[in-house]
Amino acid sequence: NFLEKSTERETRQEYALAMIQCKVLKQLENLEQQKYDDEDISEDIKFLLEKLGESVQDLSSFDEYSSELKSGRLEWSPVHKSEKFWRENAVRLNEKNYELLKILTKLLEVSDDPQVLAVAAHDVGEYVRHYPRGKRVIEQLGGKQLVMNHMHHEDQQVRYNALLAVQKLMVHNW
Repeated sequence: NFLEKSTERETRQEYALAMIQCKVLKQLENLEQQKYDDEDISEDIKFLLEKLGESVQDLSSFDEYSSELKSGRLEWSPVHKSEKFWRENAVRLNEKNYELLKILTKLLEVSDDPQVLAVAAHDVGEYVRHYPRGKRVIEQLGGKQLVMNHMHHEDQQVRYNALLAVQKLMVHNW
């Protein structure tokens, strides 16, 4: 219903992305293999597969990153490790009055999930590495201190990624 009834393209994309991130596409593919007495179920599954398939092709990696960040459930998806992604999109984290950076720093502050903290620290490091004024922005948002606090975290991956991010924050490019 969300994919069909929504009039705004951006809203449809947002719903589709949420479904994709929740692995709905894979579940639909599994459901499609089954036989159903009710033909409507099969038609609905095919419709959703078609619409989600179209949406996957339209989504940019930045849309995917943005949605993942807003969900608060950061995972080591390919965009986090992609040099190309950061080179092309680091500056876009400044859009809407630093909305995404504020979310990223908030995750560093409130999350207790080691994976989320490790990915968030990594992303802060990549942002400052690829955006010339990123160090100042992160410092103004309180992100530098938050990352430094995680250098003493009990989880090894959090400590490691926090250390790398702090190195990038401290490096002085001549």
